[in-house]
Amino acid sequence: MERLPYIAVLVAWGFVSMGHLLPDLIGDRLRGSLRTVAWAAVVLHVGTLAAGVLVSPYPTGFPEALSGMSLGVGLAYLWVVRHRLRALGMLLAPLAMVILGTSLVVPHRSVAALEQTGYSPWLPIHLGLVFAGLAGFALSSVVGMMFLWARRRLKQKNFVGMARLPSLEVLDRIQFRAMLFGFVFLTLGIGAGGAWAAASLHQAFTMDPKVWFTLLIWAWYGAALQVRLVAGRRGRWTALFSIVGFCGLIFSLVGLNFLLAGWHSYGG
Repeated sequence: MERLPYIAVLVAWGFVSMGHLLPDLIGDRLRGSLRTVAWAAVVLHVGTLAAGVLVSPYPTGFPEALSGMSLGVGLAYLWVVRHRLRALGMLLAPLAMVILGTSLVVPHRSVAALEQTGYSPWLPIHLGLVFAGLAGFALSSVVGMMFLWARRRLKQKNFVGMARLPSLEVLDRIQFRAMLFGFVFLTLGIGAGGAWAAASLHQAFTMDPKVWFTLLIWAWYGAALQVRLVAGRRGRWTALFSIVGFCGLIFSLVGLNFLLAGWHSYGG
């Protein structure tokens, strides 16, 4: 990864995070530029990733995976700000910063499957769809945490800090739509990955533990949508499903790829 552009993106997200968490520190004039800075961070991030693809046809090591996740969270931030949900940005901006910062300090390890198959046109399609799904699930989990926090404060009749939050109904609707968005794109990403593996891998890719764990997470989110749409369980149920599911995705990305051998594992 080219470090200098990513450091610039990291600084930008740090500024945006400070604007949300410590607004008095940067002043009204600079606080009004947060959206512009966030847009600049996302555009620079996309451009740097695209330039990396031109240099290396498949820059898919662990740092790049984290970088892609950070970009997805950044896009989710732009969405919530565009819909005037700045309170949600207070969580998303620091999350994008932390994930990107982590990508700059972890060692580079490439995906084992690429060492055998090389580049395929399916690869950017697979990664793009999966990271779009991750962005949706990240937004859903953040909104879910905020929903549970707001719900608890309302039950305690403690209204401090509640003025800027959307209503519970709006939060519930956002977390559901974000989860549905993530589920659709994860489904498409799994399909694209399966097509690529079937065409390129000469061994049984279904033996990869990451494949089965990802399918388990996919089924978890599918069950969450069924619980809401069929059983009518809303609010707290959707939030809990979303938070647990996203924790599973993080474990799949960070834990399984290092702990277990398989096509998705990171080599030396």
